Amino acid sequence: MRRKLIFNSLTTVLAAGAFLCFSAAAADEQGGLFSVTDENDAWSNFFGPHQDRHYTHGVKLAFIGADNSFTNTTAWLSQIPTWGMEHAVGDFGFVFGQDMYSPENILDPKPIPTDRPYAGWLYAGLVFQRRVEPSATHAELENFEINFGVVGPDSLAGPTQRMIHRWRFPEDIPAGWNNQIKDEPGLVLKYARLWRLSPTAGTAKYFDVLPRAGFELGNVATFATVGGVTRLGYNLPDDFGVQIIDSPASDNGGWKPAPRFSCYVFAGADGRAVLHDITLDGNSFRSSASVEKYNFVNDLSWGIAAQVGRHFEISYAQITRSKEFVGQQQKDVFGSIDLKFKFAF
Repeated sequence: MRRKLIFNSLTTVLAAGAFLCFSAAAADEQGGLFSVTDENDAWSNFFGPHQDRHYTHGVKLAFIGADNSFTNTTAWLSQIPTWGMEHAVGDFGFVFGQDMYSPENILDPKPIPTDRPYAGWLYAGLVFQRRVEPSATHAELENFEINFGVVGPDSLAGPTQRMIHRWRFPEDIPAGWNNQIKDEPGLVLKYARLWRLSPTAGTAKYFDVLPRAGFELGNVATFATVGGVTRLGYNLPDDFGVQIIDSPASDNGGWKPAPRFSCYVFAGADGRAVLHDITLDGNSFRSSASVEKYNFVNDLSWGIAAQVGRHFEISYAQITRSKEFVGQQQKDVFGSIDLKFKFAF
């Protein structure tokens, strides 16, 4: 009954968010968008053997409304101090997702104290974004987000992984989910600020730099991060680049009339100072499996993105993450596939 209540609550958030995607927008406004991001360690090597290790899978759905939807809500949220973003335009949206973590050996039913514990995180959230473009070579975005959900068995990460393996890898059914961290309600507050910079208005269509900084605060994760991405391509979109699932910012769309085709390659780096990670540290107030984490982690990323027509964008990113805990044998690599549907006509 409790799992059914959690599922129904989260799907209600999704249903409410769907309304936002179809709100009309003027030509110079951002229309609604819907994105699906799927991340997996297997996506880092499409032609090699599959693997399940550490951050092994994540999925995130995001709904961001058009500029003229939920005007009362965005007007109220726009009272948050702007910190130099006067006359910013705001958008409101919803997110829903699930992350799962496992040790390297998923066939051993016994606890493995030297490897990452089994853990899952099921959540829904609210997003408020606001953006401003002082010039053709400079734009800024702020992302405020609150995620609420559950870690532990009620996250349904164990049944999800077992179901996928019965379908695709029947020889590798995970056997150790009974050892996962225990149930705990989760709450995370997120903030991110992103910039888009290009030398001239002419080069902005082909080259830009996207610095970013942010933090997360809560019992699921507490960290601060700073980094950036460089993009090179044709008809660069006026957004702020590809966001992976655990970025402090969620997906965002462009707000000018989009060309019918654009594509670009990108590369970036991010550093993270980690104070708390429940999937490594274990439960907050109960004894559970845990490992000794490293407090400083870095990501190196590269990828490609393309927009076909004015309403569909696909991107792929590969992320190499430094070791996250003492005893980890090697860096982790995972891939992120993002499908974005834009509803500005």
